[in-house]
Amino acid sequence: MQVWYAKPKNPLFYFLQIFTYILLPISEWIIYRRLLTRDSRLTPSVFFQKRYLNAMVVEYSGEAYFFLWAKNTLGINTKKLMQVIRDSTLLSGAAGLVLLWTVILFFILFGQNNIQEFLKNRQHSTFVIALLPLLPCLVIIFGRQRMTSLTHREMAWVFFMHLSRSVINFLLEILGWWFSGVLNGLVLCFDFVALRFVLSRLPFIPGKDLVFLCAGLELSGAMDLSRSHVAAVLIIMTIFPQILDFLLVMRSRLKNTRKSSEQSKPGHSPDTLFRSDPDLQ
Repeated sequence: MQVWYAKPKNPLFYFLQIFTYILLPISEWIIYRRLLTRDSRLTPSVFFQKRYLNAMVVEYSGEAYFFLWAKNTLGINTKKLMQVIRDSTLLSGAAGLVLLWTVILFFILFGQNNIQEFLKNRQHSTFVIALLPLLPCLVIIFGRQRMTSLTHREMAWVFFMHLSRSVINFLLEILGWWFSGVLNGLVLCFDFVALRFVLSRLPFIPGKDLVFLCAGLELSGAMDLSRSHVAAVLIIMTIFPQILDFLLVMRSRLKNTRKSSEQSKPGHSPDTLFRSDPDLQ
């Protein structure tokens, strides 16, 4: 009950959660519309499903879903589709690396002393996490002609889009903590968001939000903050996108089931997670 009563009262906090939630799918929709096709069936709802799979199933399962959906629904050439998805993913990793190193540098130079102590005890893991996104950068720099089908201008544009989205998302999370009223000062807000961003760079690990939830509670103890207030914000930030994911995907599934029962097409096969979804066309 303490956590329930400790939840943020400022409505701007909840508004920012919604804006942060839609930022990734909308930015990816803009990118793939330019790189693949402007077909009207390529709607933002496709990328909400892609986001749901990456967050709730396993990382890059959303890319597999999008590949199968675009191949079956839009009829895009398989080779071109694989190249575009791969290139966008690599450039996203490269943009994440730039922001990651910027965050770590700022984290060390201007963070609170207890934050520096928190990282000091985890130097090895922090260094490994920071180096992981370096791999896509090396691939792009040394193997561009073999590894990417994009022109220099397209690569620069896609990289800028991914970097801009990451920076905007980072700033929105800082504002979210600020409007929550839990942390005193933007520097503390930056510390929490930076920790979450570093943890989000861990590849192939499901439940990253839960990992951050535990790390955030530990950090609140080190900062002598109210655990109930910090826990309330962390839980809302963790549960809120999952609830929206569930509602959007279930709406799509129910609508698709209703259409299928009404149309009763011959040879109709049961809906699966990776099948072409008429509701997304």
